[in-house]
Amino acid sequence: MVAAAPFRGLRFDPDVVGDHAQVTAPPYDVISPEARDAYEAMSPYNVVRLILARPGQDDDPEAERDGTGDYRNVAGLLARWQAEGVLRRDISTCLYVYEELYELRGARRVQRGVLASVALDDTGTWVVPHERTMAAPVADRLRLLEATGVNLSPVFGVYAGGGGPAAVLDGVTATEPALDCADETGVRHRLWVVADPDRIAAWRERMASQRVLIADGHHRYRTSLAYRDAVRAANGDRPGPWDELLMFLVDADLHGPAVLAIHRLLADLDGAAVLAGLEGDFDARPAASPAEAERHLGGLPEEAVAFGLYSGGRSWLLVARDPAGLAAEAGRDRRMLDVEVLHGPVLSKRLGVSDFEGRVGYESDLAAAVAAVDQGAAASVLILRPARFAAVAEIAAGGETLPQKTTFFYPKPRDGLVLRPLD
Repeated sequence: MVAAAPFRGLRFDPDVVGDHAQVTAPPYDVISPEARDAYEAMSPYNVVRLILARPGQDDDPEAERDGTGDYRNVAGLLARWQAEGVLRRDISTCLYVYEELYELRGARRVQRGVLASVALDDTGTWVVPHERTMAAPVADRLRLLEATGVNLSPVFGVYAGGGGPAAVLDGVTATEPALDCADETGVRHRLWVVADPDRIAAWRERMASQRVLIADGHHRYRTSLAYRDAVRAANGDRPGPWDELLMFLVDADLHGPAVLAIHRLLADLDGAAVLAGLEGDFDARPAASPAEAERHLGGLPEEAVAFGLYSGGRSWLLVARDPAGLAAEAGRDRRMLDVEVLHGPVLSKRLGVSDFEGRVGYESDLAAAVAAVDQGAAASVLILRPARFAAVAEIAAGGETLPQKTTFFYPKPRDGLVLRPLD
């Protein structure tokens, strides 16, 4: 069962830091170097100083060059912020109702869920991953967790609860929120603190029967499992707060996220190389622009397998001639998602790409991906259409995992609203 519980959160004191919008940031893996500079400039207390801390004078400079950061100074910074009252621990254990109001393609939407402490499940029965992970990000996040002993960022989980668990806490949002701010992208964030034990108990009971799909944070989840195993080994399997992690739990049936695509940047394969490698298996149709290729992708039938391609100022739509044959080639007797075909029969077999950490980049913003190609940071970009949530959930429920960065759930929970210490 899903064991979700309240916890004593660590939160920024607005009397010290001012507007919460100045101290929050997106998850670490969507923050560019330029964005890190901007978040640091917002406030001396911005959470980016914790989740993407810069190496100190005595730290290993190699960490800065490879983009992973070094976190030996973060524990000291956390301690100072608590001593100075920048971060304050809630007196009692609480749940935190968290709401994001945003606009997507001209439509106003709401995502609402609960920040809670959730028991780790390495069987994949109740908390279900759907993407494979990469070694480098897990190692990076493990160093951060070992240094701080704090869950700084929530793992994003979604479930199909039909509104049942959420109904217990619905009345909370009619009251004044403890936090209400809008970030630099226009997303409004609101937070309510729930300390009533009866409400908490009722919500926990309804959550117990749910199955949670990890929407975002697979590397952080793997990190928590590795950290738990290391602490258990050192403490004779003694249970403790390392058996749980901070999660944001959202009912996809009620106030769920939008699912967007994550495009693939190829470091050393230009458009000509991609077209030559896929000749015979894909029809290549010229497109006026990357945006037009993306629009054409959205108009294809669900059973089609297709990608957009942009390189050297030109765009194409690539449509597989035999999707079933590609699935059979990959050993699947079901319809494969575009991203599965891309990582298997296309990149690995036809284009000779096996290093998905070194030769492939990942970008959800198509304009940013195109700019990376135009500026010479990548040779080409393969444009994907979003995977359907229902298809992803079905594959994950069957015990299969999809390629890393298959989905981009939007909006992501903001870091810096509530931290969970592991003490």
